[in-house]
Amino acid sequence: MNDIQSSTPVQQGVKPSTEDNLLYIAIKYKVAIISTLVLLAALGAGAFFWVRYQQSNELDAALQLSRIAPLLDRGEFKAAINGTDKTAGLKKIADDYAGKYMGTPSGNMANLLLANALYSMGNFDAALEVFKSVSINNDDLAAAALAGAGDCYVNKNQLALAAESYQDASSKAESKPLKAQYLAHAANSFQQINQLKKASELYTKIIADYPGTTAAAVAQRSLWQLPSNL
Repeated sequence: MNDIQSSTPVQQGVKPSTEDNLLYIAIKYKVAIISTLVLLAALGAGAFFWVRYQQSNELDAALQLSRIAPLLDRGEFKAAINGTDKTAGLKKIADDYAGKYMGTPSGNMANLLLANALYSMGNFDAALEVFKSVSINNDDLAAAALAGAGDCYVNKNQLALAAESYQDASSKAESKPLKAQYLAHAANSFQQINQLKKASELYTKIIADYPGTTAAAVAQRSLWQLPSNL
């Protein structure tokens, strides 16, 4: 979500306005924009069929994913990952329908569920790889993937990386309780590797920014346990 900076000089410390950025884009990419508009006009009919194609893919992915849900509910993670004689598994659904640009919502959800299933089986290296590949539009679900990566790092005893991932999850999440919870996990990770000042700062932030949450109560108790002269 980086702003594109205009080549026009601006006052130090003042962010260019949206209008400035749009004008800059229009000037710099004028030829490309015109070419794209011509191409889109020529492909108008094709775009309609492309949308229909993506809708069809989403329906297929959603149907396949619904067949896997009972396996996940029963904790049959290996079968959920690999599938059965009659159903495709999470890995195949994710392979076929997940992706940053071409993926469908249900396909991307299958990828997140695949990571969770691998984690539940104790395969932290594979789970971490999948968590890091998850691309999903819902911010809370995207944050859950980042937090899942943090959980994997904890189990691999890479607590500095865990703390970083939890902080990224907190920044991404929309839900305030989730934001607070992920920050608490980050603070706890810092505390475990004896980075007590960082832990204290995060605990203090949770108490100030998210009062009334469970994480705030946990942060307060944890803060009392830290040395007072940090």
